Amino acid sequence: MWRPDPGPCVAQVAEWGEHPDDVEYMRQLKALPKKILKRREIVVKDCDLAKVCQKQGKIHFSVAVWNLSEYSRSGGLDEDASSFIHVFYEGKDERKVLNAFSSAGVDLEASEAVPVDPNSTKRHEQQIMYAKECLYIQDQSTWEEGSPLSPDEVKQRFQGRLKGQ
Repeated sequence: MWRPDPGPCVAQVAEWGEHPDDVEYMRQLKALPKKILKRREIVVKDCDLAKVCQKQGKIHFSVAVWNLSEYSRSGGLDEDASSFIHVFYEGKDERKVLNAFSSAGVDLEASEAVPVDPNSTKRHEQQIMYAKECLYIQDQSTWEEGSPLSPDEVKQRFQGRLKGQ
């Protein structure tokens, strides 16, 4: 028979932060050491990114990568494929990181270093701040940079690669 109240079998769920386990979790999270990081963002060719990421671990930096579409202004096919990246590092490692990128042909110094907010709401920034090791985080999606290319620009970019030409 139906009744208007759920009865004694339904668990009473406390709001987030009110349950003792939640309070303990937040206390432990605040006790974890967080790195103070700088971030630089740049568009880089994927082949150059692969070269510099081989040095990751020897030189302490983390990378977050968003692949650009071949129809994006900075994107392309094969060796011209590019990605938008965030490079994270601690201030003490800045010179080593900049040298590693410049030896791979990437002018990371051209982009401004921005301090990372310790209370950032971005998941990848929190993961990198709490991680003890260097991280390489890559988004599975493909992104467009700015306004799309016009049909004439697409034809010019893919000259000889399109079927029927």
